[in-house]
Amino acid sequence: MSRWPSPGALVLFRMKPRAIAKHVEILTGPGSFLHAYERLGVIEEPLTQSWRRRIAFAFLFPQR
Repeated sequence: MSRWPSPGALVLFRMKPRAIAKHVEILTGPGSFLHAYERLGVIEEPLTQSWRRRIAFAFLFPQR
């Protein structure tokens, strides 16, 4: 079993170290995610090392 979240997982990010995790994204692939910016709307972006360092939690809902 992989420790890395798979596509479809909701990922919570901390924007600063030890801050409350309150930014959520959806993984679309092993190296990309969807999220929203206030002025840009919803975009797909690469999951860079900078973003990976901010991951606090990941949730994958079971298949039905």
